[in-house]
Amino acid sequence: MTYSMSYRTLKLIILCLTTALFSGCAMNQSSNEVSAEQSKYYNGKSAVPFLAEQQAKNPEEAMNRANQSFTSGDLDRALFNYIRVIELDDQNTTALVKIGNIHYQRGNYSISYQAYQSAIQIDPQQGEALKGSGMILLHRKSYVMAETSLNRSIEPLLAQQDKTAALVESYIGLAILNDLRSDYMTSALYYKEAEALAPTNPMVKSNLGYSFYMQEKWSAAEVAFNQALQADNSYSPAWKNLGLTYARQAKYMQALNALEQVMDSSEAYNDIGYICLITQRYEQAAQFFRKAIDEHPQYYEIAHQNLTRVKRLLATNVDGYSKL
Repeated sequence: MTYSMSYRTLKLIILCLTTALFSGCAMNQSSNEVSAEQSKYYNGKSAVPFLAEQQAKNPEEAMNRANQSFTSGDLDRALFNYIRVIELDDQNTTALVKIGNIHYQRGNYSISYQAYQSAIQIDPQQGEALKGSGMILLHRKSYVMAETSLNRSIEPLLAQQDKTAALVESYIGLAILNDLRSDYMTSALYYKEAEALAPTNPMVKSNLGYSFYMQEKWSAAEVAFNQALQADNSYSPAWKNLGLTYARQAKYMQALNALEQVMDSSEAYNDIGYICLITQRYEQAAQFFRKAIDEHPQYYEIAHQNLTRVKRLLATNVDGYSKL
């Protein structure tokens, strides 16, 4: 009788151990599966190594891991762990904004916009998400919706002292929208607000310079672009726009030097040629397009097309220009 009881007990123990073993395998397997949130928001290198690691057990741990990875420049790991945050806390708008920011930085605007909009659905006053959505809408040329979103972002961002960078971007976005409708007085007010918050920010100075460029205020544009480069000598939009500003003033050597900071010589010659083309300096345009072709005779198709266009304009002797 005792032996029989022991045998049944042993079977029970084996059964329990077997059940626990399979349960453990199931748990490990589920941790290696891609969640709905990962499918929705992850877009980077393979997530398999991250899935194989011990996952954060609570939102705070996941957020700490994500922030550390972001600081160290490991954006894929950061993205994975920000998504882990919302797996554990689907109301966490901070994580959604971080996800949106990483995708925005990478040019993944659809996923970025989706993350921002999810944050806004949870908190309609989420200033960073409103700003991010507005900037994407501006990029998509949905100007009315962009202006609405950016305007909505101002008040909540003003209420948070640690959101200065996002507030500056909102002001820049609103300034650009007014530049596009040629309302330069209003755009100047937004640039002034941005400069007050970030007086040496190269993005502020470069966009201000482009506002002057649009108004054909070449000297003011040069000053602003140079201020941007003093703040960050590697800021490529300022170099390119400074080069175009020089080209508009027929300062061709200075234009070439500026453009070559951010592009190869053939592209620089083509850009200068295009400025000459749109300002009806056709002979100079032809010269620069030829130089672009000389740099890359087999590959620079755009310069060939532009040169053909200039030849046709010169052949018609427009405005008294000499024929080739």
